[in-house]
Amino acid sequence: MNLEKLLDAIQVQRHDFLNHLQVISGLLQMNKVDRVMDYLNQVCVEIAQYSKTARVAIPELTAALIIAINDAAMYQIELVLNITSDLSESAVPGPVVGEVLELCLSSAFETMSAPEIVDRRIEVVLGESERKYTCRLLFPEPLLADLSRFETALIPAGELLSPYGGRLNLAVANNGIEIFFTLPRQVLNKIG
Repeated sequence: MNLEKLLDAIQVQRHDFLNHLQVISGLLQMNKVDRVMDYLNQVCVEIAQYSKTARVAIPELTAALIIAINDAAMYQIELVLNITSDLSESAVPGPVVGEVLELCLSSAFETMSAPEIVDRRIEVVLGESERKYTCRLLFPEPLLADLSRFETALIPAGELLSPYGGRLNLAVANNGIEIFFTLPRQVLNKIG
């Protein structure tokens, strides 16, 4: 976990919040109530992105998502979070899950930040089934992508998951790239 990047993300959030208050105050002083409503709706959409991170029960994963939102803004990449699971019963320790997501997102951001990329969008999907949790990163395949370099950058993430039964895969399909990793669920002893 990169605590410096997390602190940077928190400082950016604080700065943005104060800036939003100043804009709203200025618009109200100019009696532009309609514009205030539009601006508030825009801010609510932005804040909702951060709210989605709170749905995750693994603090390190939440921190990795907060860092990702900040990094995406820095690289001018649209980051879409689709979180339908809290991953509360993951058999993979939280620090490992957080680091794996950071490694995967770092590779995705590096790939998507190239100047020739027009469709700068990454979707992060966290889901679950009866036996495992899944994390998918979906983004358009960049032009002339060097996939072997990309695959090499993801090897450490796969190695981190392996001792816990997790897996990481990379697929290219439908003009896009998908980084997909699975986390086994804890086996809970049922008494009764």
